[in-house]
Amino acid sequence: MALTTILGIMLLVWVAYDLYAGEVWLHRSFKRKTEPVGYWLTISGWFLVALSSLFWSGFA
Repeated sequence: MALTTILGIMLLVWVAYDLYAGEVWLHRSFKRKTEPVGYWLTISGWFLVALSSLFWSGFA
């Protein structure tokens, strides 16, 4: 299994946990209840990074 595949899977798990927890980190914490736009933009960014890792590894 390629390193990028492992990284993509780990990032997807991280995104799933952040969706459950309602808080995501970039350079600081974004909480879903207090900063919904920043939260969803950051979640989307991490999700796209995870998908791109899987894409470049040939997994997706």
